[in-house]
Amino acid sequence: MARRNAGRHVPLLMACALMAWQIWMLFHIASSETTHIVWSCDESDCGTDDLAGGAPMMGAAAVVAFSLMARRFLHHAAPGVALALAGTAFAGGWRAAVGAGDIREDESVDWMIGWFSAGHWITVAQAVAAAGAVWALVGGAVSLRRTGGLHRLRLGRRLAVSEASLTGWSPVGRGRGRVEVAFEDADGVRRTFPAVVGRHALGRRALVLHDAERPGDHTRSRLSTPRKKVR
Repeated sequence: MARRNAGRHVPLLMACALMAWQIWMLFHIASSETTHIVWSCDESDCGTDDLAGGAPMMGAAAVVAFSLMARRFLHHAAPGVALALAGTAFAGGWRAAVGAGDIREDESVDWMIGWFSAGHWITVAQAVAAAGAVWALVGGAVSLRRTGGLHRLRLGRRLAVSEASLTGWSPVGRGRGRVEVAFEDADGVRRTFPAVVGRHALGRRALVLHDAERPGDHTRSRLSTPRKKVR
């Protein structure tokens, strides 16, 4: 059954990998080929048939698509990963253009929003990549806390997952409150333990991740409030 469930995610995983490659390719082309674009202009507008001319817009669409598609695997970290990938590729493209002699690092070029040097664009791209990395780390930490990812790894084969109910909300500040978590172990014995959760948890399906060999040890139990069913 586990293999069958994992198999259902393969197409989506492949699509995410393809979209990540699209982000890298499009943003790298957008910067590395910018000096080779041939523009045709009239009195009111300019256009080009070169891929590099439309790469930034297509890259932005790919970032949005990846952020949505990869939520199944990366959860809240998905947008940050997409931004970090885009920023790294964009900076790499400018470095490639400088390395090829297409443009000097201190030479200004008219790109999208104005005249800036390649060095300035590299700095901006690195800042975007760094911001994306921070977003990914924070989002990943939030997702791991909500889904109990680290606790799952810690318990390994002893992991047991039970449906849980939350009662007795008591606010403790900043949108968080103390609740009583109740669940039944594999033997049908009712177990309870206290937990502090965000208000969002009250409207979600709740699971308890506990040690199958020691279900009564509350120090080895964690509450999980995933957006989707996670087993």
